[in-house]
Amino acid sequence: MTILKSTDAIRADMLDPLAQKLADAAARLPQLEEGNVDAARALREERGNPFAPVSCDLANISDHEICLAESAILGRVYTPKSRKGGLLPALVFYHGGGFVLGNVEQYDTVAQHIAFRSGCIVVSIDYRLAPDNKIKGIHRDGFNAYQWVINNAERLGIDQGRIAIGGDSAGGNLTIGVILLCKRQNFSMPDFQVLIYPSVDLPMRFPSVDEFASGYFLTKKGMKWFRSHYLEIPEQAYDPELLFLEQNLRGLPPAFVITAGFDPLRDEGKAFADRLAEYDVAVRHICYTDMIHGFLSFSGGIGAGMDLIDEIGNELQQKFFNR
Repeated sequence: MTILKSTDAIRADMLDPLAQKLADAAARLPQLEEGNVDAARALREERGNPFAPVSCDLANISDHEICLAESAILGRVYTPKSRKGGLLPALVFYHGGGFVLGNVEQYDTVAQHIAFRSGCIVVSIDYRLAPDNKIKGIHRDGFNAYQWVINNAERLGIDQGRIAIGGDSAGGNLTIGVILLCKRQNFSMPDFQVLIYPSVDLPMRFPSVDEFASGYFLTKKGMKWFRSHYLEIPEQAYDPELLFLEQNLRGLPPAFVITAGFDPLRDEGKAFADRLAEYDVAVRHICYTDMIHGFLSFSGGIGAGMDLIDEIGNELQQKFFNR
């Protein structure tokens, strides 16, 4: 199987056949904007994900309570089998789902495979969702969870000096939000960031948002529906703290940025990679040119999804083990 990849944010001549089937199936389902949050979550739970990857052989998977000021959230820790003794590097992972859907359980085997392929401990964070928690509160949950990992690193088997953070879609937005909070509060930065088709432009101003507005799994109407739940008011999309492309990005950690050719978020993801480079941040960008948004979650059936897990694993190995 040929995996179509480019350093440019471009679309292939046609979608991958399985990605096309998934996009067509999603278009036949009740659309997000037609219902409420409870209905959307129930539909996702009911249908499950037949294309999630299978489980991996890891040393341990354990759940931990991360105490916040008002409540507690779950952190699930995936520990790979290590060929050497001692503390391991880690990836703190934030799942996607538009800040409204998704949880640690739905990303369970994806996190397993990242741990298996990278040799790093993966800590998957079950942050509180909208509409009960709005975007800045979600960023704060992500930051507090990252702090918790730092403070409990040795107990978790993690080398405090080798920690990356990352996530897909809204989880990519959360990753950037956490890093910028670290910068503003002069807190220890992560060593690396993994941004998987990240949402970085809340006003939705890039051409790919309209080019792939419908029929490609994530829709423009769906994006507006998510936004209506995680923003305090529509105008918050223009809050300077949330306009990541307009912020000073100097001093941020090196990044691996992934986009998809038929994704409404494609152009803004590439724009963020370019913006990092303008601020002298080391960045590598890959576009999977025949893929739709969300293909990482379907890596049990879509070859490009497993290839992406391999790429993430290789990036983390090069960062943490080959130095």
